[in-house]
Amino acid sequence: MYDFTEIFCIVDDFFKKFEPIYWQFLKQENKRQRIRQATLSLSEIVAISIYYKTSQVHNFKMFFNLLCQFESKLFKDLPCYKNLIILINQHQLAIHALLYALSQEDESSYLWIDSTPLPVCKNKRIPKGHHALDEIASRGKSTMGWFYGCKLHLLMNQEGEIVNSDLSNGHIADLKKVEDLVNGLSATVYGDRGYISQPLKETLKEQGIDLMTYPRKKYESDLIAIF
Repeated sequence: MYDFTEIFCIVDDFFKKFEPIYWQFLKQENKRQRIRQATLSLSEIVAISIYYKTSQVHNFKMFFNLLCQFESKLFKDLPCYKNLIILINQHQLAIHALLYALSQEDESSYLWIDSTPLPVCKNKRIPKGHHALDEIASRGKSTMGWFYGCKLHLLMNQEGEIVNSDLSNGHIADLKKVEDLVNGLSATVYGDRGYISQPLKETLKEQGIDLMTYPRKKYESDLIAIF
């Protein structure tokens, strides 16, 4: 487990510059002139969420109890369990902004791209319709079969760290998210057969991205026949 003070210092240094922009953005999006401040600062909320992920505790309620028992002195007014969950969920955008800012500092030359389905219901409920996440969920197909939900697109470096991420509808093809994920980068990107596209490869080449993919099965059989 990492030291909470160390995590907080990194987070707080970022939000000293970013927080005014963040609150202004929320006011514009919510069309409200005033947003009620929480008992915890934005840096504390984000630091707690990161601290939980770096801990070896896999249950947030247990983590919260340990936080109250051993780290409560670090906070002026720690909210209750329910309110803390609400605060963390409300500020997912801030967490993503921090992740994006930190990922820009990592100029790895070799990256891996992939996606994974995030189903919101079981397959047997797909024909009946499912109203959860209607605005972003849709029916899609992965290597594991049909699902109803979203897709998480990830770009990772050789250390297994997330360089960039994006969320899309379930039916969105992996190819359509590549340019967004690698925007502003210059590296060799490795992907599976779902990213095979000569036009995309040529477009990325002009941006300094070398897209490497596995050959299609047809080409593999041709190579085996040759050798």
